[in-house]
Amino acid sequence: MAPEETRTRLIAQIASLLNDGTMPADARAAGLTLIGWLARRMPGEAASRDGVEEMCRRAAVLGCRPRRIGGRRST
Repeated sequence: MAPEETRTRLIAQIASLLNDGTMPADARAAGLTLIGWLARRMPGEAASRDGVEEMCRRAAVLGCRPRRIGGRRST
């Protein structure tokens, strides 16, 4: 399945879950945010790094170590 088809299917599945109406408000907001994120990304577009530096600073203050994601070290 092509990445575009996978993304479209995922958006439809999340929307279907949101229509159920029994989801907690926080989960519903997260689902809507994810749908918006998925809809914005274009094929071949790199993932956004918005907020990464801030979260790394917060992790350093709390004494957390960065985790490896996708085989790369978070900076």
